[in-house]
Amino acid sequence: MTTNATGAGMGAGGPHEGGGGGMHPGSGPSGSRGSDDWVERVRAATDIVELIGERVPLRRVGRNFMGRCPFHEEKTPSFSVNAERQFYHCFSCKVGGDVFKFVQETEKVGFLEAVELLSRRAGIPVPERRAGERGKRAGILEALDAAATAYEQWLGDPEMGAAARAYLERRGIARETQRSFRLGIAPAGWEGLVSRLRGRYSDEVLLEARLAGRKEGGRSTFDWFRNRLMVPLIAPGGAVLGFGARAFGDEQPKYLNSPESSVYHKGQFLFALEQARKFVKPEGEMVVVEGYFDAIAMHQAGIRHTVATSGTALTAEHARTLKRMVRGVALTYDGDAAGQQAMLRSLGVLLAEGLDVVVVDLPAGEDPDSLVRGAGADGWSRLRDSAYDAVEFVHRHMLRTSGEPGRTPGSGDPRERALHVVVRLLAGVTETIRHRLLVERASQVFGLSEGVIARAARQATVAGDRVPEPVSTAVRAQRRGESELERRLLRGLWQAPELLDEARAELRPEDLEDAGARALAGWWWEHGVALPEGDGEAAALARELASTTREQDPSAEVLGTIRRLVVRRLQRELRARRTGLAAASGESAERLMQEIQDIARTLQKLST
Repeated sequence: MTTNATGAGMGAGGPHEGGGGGMHPGSGPSGSRGSDDWVERVRAATDIVELIGERVPLRRVGRNFMGRCPFHEEKTPSFSVNAERQFYHCFSCKVGGDVFKFVQETEKVGFLEAVELLSRRAGIPVPERRAGERGKRAGILEALDAAATAYEQWLGDPEMGAAARAYLERRGIARETQRSFRLGIAPAGWEGLVSRLRGRYSDEVLLEARLAGRKEGGRSTFDWFRNRLMVPLIAPGGAVLGFGARAFGDEQPKYLNSPESSVYHKGQFLFALEQARKFVKPEGEMVVVEGYFDAIAMHQAGIRHTVATSGTALTAEHARTLKRMVRGVALTYDGDAAGQQAMLRSLGVLLAEGLDVVVVDLPAGEDPDSLVRGAGADGWSRLRDSAYDAVEFVHRHMLRTSGEPGRTPGSGDPRERALHVVVRLLAGVTETIRHRLLVERASQVFGLSEGVIARAARQATVAGDRVPEPVSTAVRAQRRGESELERRLLRGLWQAPELLDEARAELRPEDLEDAGARALAGWWWEHGVALPEGDGEAAALARELASTTREQDPSAEVLGTIRRLVVRRLQRELRARRTGLAAASGESAERLMQEIQDIARTLQKLST
């Protein structure tokens, strides 16, 4: 278990047999029977598989779970966790024990501190103890919780919290949601929180909790957060590990997060996991968004299986946490360029950990917060139903951004760049079945043989950022064929412009893969067949076509090429829907089946 997990509580387990668990007489807060009851309540509320799984990737083997021992280096897993007995044992180094023993050994704390940590994870009140007995980490967690309570109370203050409540109301965040996420405000002064907590916690605790700062060379402390909306970072089980703080106006930075501390590590923490874990199933999926308020808005809209990263890119530790809870992830990042790039980075991390991944592609300018505020859960569900798998998202993203302003003309063919990204993703996937399925999907999307893609993935492990030769060669050959087909259409339209309406009725400019052909088709579809002005790709291609020899029967050439391009588009749509059907259920599956049948009938008509 990592330091972040000490404040995190997971689920419920049953009673167990095992060593290291019992409270010794007189060792508890008061040595009473009530203390023994407290220990047993904590024991019953802590599932050992979930607890150890936060630190050790576990895999079910028969009735037990196996992983690499966290107490010694090993390559072959010999560390066994028994869910029924709630006990762990390493067959190599012979360590073993229960949940309390595990926390004692990993966190280097005494028995009472271990029980307290697990008690807070489970949301069970800790009995009062003498001040001298309280562990350092427990003191930090208590101070953080006290700060969250103070911030909440200030938000509810009729005068002090009025502006913040009005801001939250404008954002559509209901009072019930505010209470659920323990939202609050930090006052504008320099000593509001420090003054409130000083009598209960030492300056050293407030400094370590990152609730206070101290000027260099000075002795007095000041509030770390001032005049900000406060979002507690709550771990599973209810412990507050830190805060996200948002400015009310134009103050920079807009978001100020707690620095890393002995209890908070942003690369391990997932915001709203405390709430979301109650609404997911092992065979289900988790929605992952970028921002705190995105997650809050999603929960309020009823999409409660949602978490957010904590001011950082998605990490392998995030992915491992998700893997222990669900089978799949629906990435739902902002629709701007930064959000799209973040999704590309996250895909590799999630796939490498063995998760199923889909991308819910939001319209440009939208984020999850604005989407559900405007269209509600139904709006998000519609986009979720049309989500892209990882391969298709990469392909579409690269094609979509290939013509964006600022892109270097020599940055290469977008399909080759897209395939390069997919090959790099494949190189990180070690699970055999998942790797094969991704290779099959890439073959469908890019129209290349599975052998070429699989060989490129193998080479990518040693090729670094260089595009493997099989990819470059295959894409160039494919590009030549598709480019020629599209140019034949445009050449025919130049010679038989009366067929432009026929082409416009059957094809869209985005159906063309070649960037120059797509640009010229877009211009013609809007202005008619003529030479575009300027020196852009469309104008250059039009001049080239104008200088070619006239076809013997340009009308037949245009109609035949339109037919072939429509078939190509429908075949791609058919493959995409068949892939989506594999992961769909209910009404979504029925809709996809109907679309597949409709496309298949259309293709059959075109082939006769």
